[in-house]
Amino acid sequence: MPMELLFSLAQSRLPVTVDKPCDIDKLRVIAAAQLVQARLPEVGAAEQTAEVLSITAQGRAALVKTYPHHAFHFGPLAPAAAAGRSDWPASDGSYRLERDTGKTTLDS
Repeated sequence: MPMELLFSLAQSRLPVTVDKPCDIDKLRVIAAAQLVQARLPEVGAAEQTAEVLSITAQGRAALVKTYPHHAFHFGPLAPAAAAGRSDWPASDGSYRLERDTGKTTLDS
């Protein structure tokens, strides 16, 4: 599972090179979810080698939530990971999505 790979990466000294095709597929999933910063190969590239640069703040939060009894020791965030995305809502709980609670997506 992708979270097991993320857990394994959290135990490693980063950056880490990943060369197993099944792990690269898992890495694509966790990179798309913005849980890690990674250099990924093109899907059809002859050489399938990826490099994990860092675990993002979102990745660290996911690890702590998924493995609550494990004591993680994270280093400082990489500068790009610490900056976050400007189009992402603030994480202070002030973001609220208004929805019509009378309808579901199946009612359209």
